[in-house]
Amino acid sequence: MREPDRAGLSRFNGRVLILSTLVGLVPLFLFCLIKLPAKAQSAQTTAARQSPQQKVIGRDCRQCHQVIVEAFALDAHGKSGKFLSDSRASGCESCHGNSDKHAENSTRTKSAEGTINPGKISAAQVNQTCLACHASDRSHFNWQGGKHDRSDMSCVSCHDVHHVNMMKRFAANLTDKTGPELAEIINGRLPDKDLINFTVEDTCLRCHGDVRKALFQRSTHLFRTENWTDGRLTRRNGETVGMKVTCTSCHDPHGGEGKKMLVAHSTNELCYTCHAEKRGPLLYEHPPVQENCLTCHTTHGSNNVSLLTRRPHQLCQTCHINLLPRHQTAAGFDVFTFNRSCMNCHTNIHGSNHPSGRAFTR
Repeated sequence: MREPDRAGLSRFNGRVLILSTLVGLVPLFLFCLIKLPAKAQSAQTTAARQSPQQKVIGRDCRQCHQVIVEAFALDAHGKSGKFLSDSRASGCESCHGNSDKHAENSTRTKSAEGTINPGKISAAQVNQTCLACHASDRSHFNWQGGKHDRSDMSCVSCHDVHHVNMMKRFAANLTDKTGPELAEIINGRLPDKDLINFTVEDTCLRCHGDVRKALFQRSTHLFRTENWTDGRLTRRNGETVGMKVTCTSCHDPHGGEGKKMLVAHSTNELCYTCHAEKRGPLLYEHPPVQENCLTCHTTHGSNNVSLLTRRPHQLCQTCHINLLPRHQTAAGFDVFTFNRSCMNCHTNIHGSNHPSGRAFTR
């Protein structure tokens, strides 16, 4: 009987042992390859989360402009530079350029040499600086070529990031506060959206002075109310009042979709956002109503009721002149000029859904 080859069997057992060892080590090796990058990535993520919070805005500027820098770090621009790490992060250099030369010279002179002052450069340069970050904002798509852009206006015509003059007035009354406390108090008192004035309408009326009279006319869109508390508040005659309808309710200062920088494509579409009951379709429609609301109404304010362009009976007769002999409205006050005039009888003047409302009487 042939004896087994003990040497060959030993070699076979050794190979099996080596192979089984390799099979057991492969999963462990793969696990290490996957786990180590994950740990490294987790460490990088943690470092990325911590590093923006440790970033100091205006480190070199703080020595001379402490209150401005600390107040800047509390608003939207400062927070973007503190918590973002891409091109959206803004700091002092984003608008004022490299300050190395200015910081070097500031120890010897108060000259602003070496920095960029957005208030002293051309409108095109200011807009280019601001749009470097805000060009992707949906509300700024129509700025280029818009009415304000063609009028050579710039972003600093309506906005002021630092409000230096306001800060000086506030700081004069808060001398007992420390730098961080003063910055926090001042930041809470500054206008919203970095406007030059405290309210939207006060900012717009700096240029559009002809609209200011609408604030005091008999009927107006720019009416003030004490119950409106959405931040558009100001103090007049010692009372806190707000505007329920502001300029930006109808107009887009960065360039609207319709004429006059309207936020809607047409006047009627804009008016229907608040006066939806006038939209229709109606059984009997009043053609001027469907054509344009401005046929009878003015936009900002009027000395007549309901923002009408003229007294009701005079307004109706501009189209219905053939009814003048039948309706003697020209001779003083009578039933056709008293109270609501023509609307005393034609109550549904915008249109009627009543089967007998052909003349808009019901």
